[in-house]
Amino acid sequence: MSSATRKREERPKKDDGPVIGDFGMPKLAQVADRFGNTILFGNAGDYWHIPFPIGSNNDFRSHARAVRSMEMRPDDILICSYPKSGLHWQQEMVHMLMQKTSEITSGETSMGFLDMMPQAHFKALPSPRFLVTHMPYRYVPKQAFEKNVKIIHLERNPKDVFVSFYNHMNKNVPPLDYAGTFEQFFYLNIEVGYYYGDLFDYLMEWQTGKEAHPDCPIFTSVYEDMKLDPIGGVKKLNTFLGTGCSDELCEQITLACSFDKMKEHKEKTAQPEMVAMFKDKKIPFYRKGDVGDWKNYFNDAMNDEYDKEYKRRMSDYKTVYKYTLE
Repeated sequence: MSSATRKREERPKKDDGPVIGDFGMPKLAQVADRFGNTILFGNAGDYWHIPFPIGSNNDFRSHARAVRSMEMRPDDILICSYPKSGLHWQQEMVHMLMQKTSEITSGETSMGFLDMMPQAHFKALPSPRFLVTHMPYRYVPKQAFEKNVKIIHLERNPKDVFVSFYNHMNKNVPPLDYAGTFEQFFYLNIEVGYYYGDLFDYLMEWQTGKEAHPDCPIFTSVYEDMKLDPIGGVKKLNTFLGTGCSDELCEQITLACSFDKMKEHKEKTAQPEMVAMFKDKKIPFYRKGDVGDWKNYFNDAMNDEYDKEYKRRMSDYKTVYKYTLE
């Protein structure tokens, strides 16, 4: 078992293709962090893919390349986000806007999750397709930018992302769980990264990508801003998507997408195989939804380490995050 203790500077460098390194591991692999906690992952070559069942051969590298080169349609809508940045919340808003309804129907059966579904699924979806992904920018379909597909990029303050991601993975059943403490999970993320790569790398790569495609319609939705003004946020999505919903319907959609209603719906409609993945048999996609929950987890040393690393690596990042709404 190899040790996941590489520092950022020791990571593989980019080569001629979309895969920027080869960890020399099988398609499904397991490593240990420096605290001895094991992580099972799909080896996509240059990042750890959550080990979803993507097919009988679980070839995560080929899957990532297939997503990168997939055929896109001009009327596709694509949501991109790092995990635990509000995807499930905002994908329901977008689905309601597209369907012009405030009824919670869950668009998950009609959307395409690029991270785990085969290309045949995407090809069979009727237009306009609703696609979502957590995969890094370098694996977002190239044609999304070539055909000016509408892209919604979700962001959330990294401290709350770490906390939410930890609580999600800590509740998974073995071997998918992260069994360590939050402090250990924090240092794993700061020093090495986790599923879908290092969060700071993910954000900086997206910023560079946006700057490289100034004419591509990309809407950046920041979680904390949506929490502060959800009605305004839904109206902005409506304008960006051109879905033509009335102000009244936008307000109804906002109410329908309240945290409590979404949590209740998710728990009632969760598939048995999904429920079985979690230790307490409860779906953790909607845990708290708060801004500032990180204050219940970070100690002074972790705060200092975060501030140091953020200043060192994110000084050129343009989004100014809100870490509390007080």
